[in-house]
Order: sequence, then structure tokens, then C-alpha cells
Amino acid sequence: MSPFDEYIEAHNAAVRSGDWEAFSRWFTDGAEVRFEGAPVGPFRSRDEIRAAYESRPPDEEVEVRNVRSKGDRTVADYGWAGDHGVRAGELRVSWDGDLIRELVITFE
Repeated sequence: MSPFDEYIEAHNAAVRSGDWEAFSRWFTDGAEVRFEGAPVGPFRSRDEIRAAYESRPPDEEVEVRNVRSKGDRTVADYGWAGDHGVRAGELRVSWDGDLIRELVITFE
């Protein structure tokens, strides 16, 4: 399983459990999460990212499709598990080793 797939599994486990601590360990200390098409963020630092997800957690698990990786970047289409195959946007991940340095989440 790739680091990206493991990250998605950690995200979905946090959605189910409400425990965002383990999920937050996927990010570097200085990571940034930005949302395009949603009036929230950006969030900078692992602690700020964890706090953001704890205060406004997603209520559905995410599904990814069409995953493309090149160098230190992974891009994937995503949708919500309850929408069965409907594209919600794109996840754009920049890696620092096996940790996320930057995550951009787009909403369509």
C-alpha cells in the first residue's frame, strides 16, 4: 500500500472514530492544508490542522480515484463514500518523505 493510500485510510479511520490525533501525524510540523472552493483555512502546522479537523470534522469517508504520482506530488480525484463514484474535487499532496508537506483540497 502506498503512503497516499495509507493516508486515505487514516483519514477514513478518523472520520469513523472522531480521533484526529493519529491522522495529524501524517503532516510535517510546518505543513499547510488549503481548501479551494470552500470558505475555510488555510491551516498551517500539524497542530492547527488537527484542531481544524477536530472542530469541523468531515461527516463522510472519502473515496479516491485516478491517482497520479510524479516525484514528490500525488494528485487524485476524490468523492464522498455516500455519493458512490461522484467526483467532489481533487486532492493535491506534496510530500516530504512519507509525510505531507502541503495538501490542497478542491471542491467542485
